[in-house]
Amino acid sequence: MPNIRPTPTILLPRLPAKTLVGLDLLSFTSTEQFYGISDLTPGWHFLYTGTTESFSIRCGAWFYVGDYPQDSSSDSSKDIILHSGTATPGPEIRIWQWNQDIETLVPMRGDNDENRLEIMRWKANLGGLRQMGALFSYKTKGIPENTEIEEDEVADQPIRKDWIQLTNRLTPETMSRILGTPFADDDGRLSWSINSASTAARDADNIPGITADIASEVRTKSFGGGQKVKEKELQFLPIDLKRTWREGAIGRERTEAAQDRSWALGDLISRYSHSGNDEKKGEGEILGELQFCFLMILTLMNYSCLEQWKRLLSLILTCRTAIRERERFFKDVLQLLRLQLRHCEDVDGGLFEMDGDYDGNFLRKLLTEFRQTIHQLQGADTVRSEMNALEQWVRTEYGWELRKDSIMRRGMLQLEDGEQVEMEMSGADEDDETGEYAPVIVDMGETEGVVEEDATDVDTPMD
Repeated sequence: MPNIRPTPTILLPRLPAKTLVGLDLLSFTSTEQFYGISDLTPGWHFLYTGTTESFSIRCGAWFYVGDYPQDSSSDSSKDIILHSGTATPGPEIRIWQWNQDIETLVPMRGDNDENRLEIMRWKANLGGLRQMGALFSYKTKGIPENTEIEEDEVADQPIRKDWIQLTNRLTPETMSRILGTPFADDDGRLSWSINSASTAARDADNIPGITADIASEVRTKSFGGGQKVKEKELQFLPIDLKRTWREGAIGRERTEAAQDRSWALGDLISRYSHSGNDEKKGEGEILGELQFCFLMILTLMNYSCLEQWKRLLSLILTCRTAIRERERFFKDVLQLLRLQLRHCEDVDGGLFEMDGDYDGNFLRKLLTEFRQTIHQLQGADTVRSEMNALEQWVRTEYGWELRKDSIMRRGMLQLEDGEQVEMEMSGADEDDETGEYAPVIVDMGETEGVVEEDATDVDTPMD
């Protein structure tokens, strides 16, 4: 009889029925007969839960199935793994139980004989759970394992392919930088926790009703074993869009750096790259954080991640000279952005409605300016080709017109009663810096004379 090796599985015993459960791009409501998810594919996964589908804090954790890829694990990431524990050889079976007090999943600990016995019992009963259909199969979109389905319904699922492309830049080092030291269970398998209320220090005061202390309390109790340890805030890449020039820059250099943020992008990449001329590490950190932030918006509706996602795009899409220097990087950004936009509607209520930007004006304006920059540059053909594909997609899906010369700024509109009125698009002058938004030239050489002349014209009260 052949030896049947259990597939990577995560068991969730005692999970209440009607709990929102999400794994990667899949989500569903649990039933009384739901005990976990099997057939987990190699790579990154994100599991999260919520007591309700909409009005509750969602808590989740990242984990990796299989061996970490060699090319994405730097020396520091290996140190993180070794420091947190070495994974036990054998089938990857994680057991997370529901903690009713804090309403979230907690990794089951074998800190006493009773818990160790329960962990062994759940692992021993894995085959029985599979036979009774209590485990959902990740490969078949959560269909119970004893359900018969056609093979062509399983092969080449777009959702799994999209998830791989949405997470292929994530590394253990990036996760630990943003989320802090990972938690290692009894088998030495790592997980990085986060919830809807987790926030970076710069965004904490902007979330109505949510403070950093609330987020810290939820995460510390769930993955900190109840220990009263202050949670590390989200450590995003430092981006200051109000200062994008080097220290000591003055005059024209500062003005050009404020309009073309290439120096700020290069400085950020250099700070997070290895020593030497290889800057792929720094570029990978930016791409990885773009992926992380978007997926936390998609699954947890995390406000701080939304703000960082917008800051990253504002930095990247306002560069000019860096486009030719980093063609591959900008191509990867545009490819990732097009894939992310394909999943914008997966966010409850829509991504653009999350912060009140109902028409996507923020992103549409960035892409319009970036397209104009691309078509003014010589070379950068790969970036231009990818931008054309993104432009065609947003035009088809959202009706966005990114060509400034194709947008009607002023025209006549005929009303229902036949009357015609002249209409003008608001903000047109602001984009082109014309009209009331046009630059004003001030002659500072005669300032003193002007002041004295004006002073003589001021009316003074008569005695």
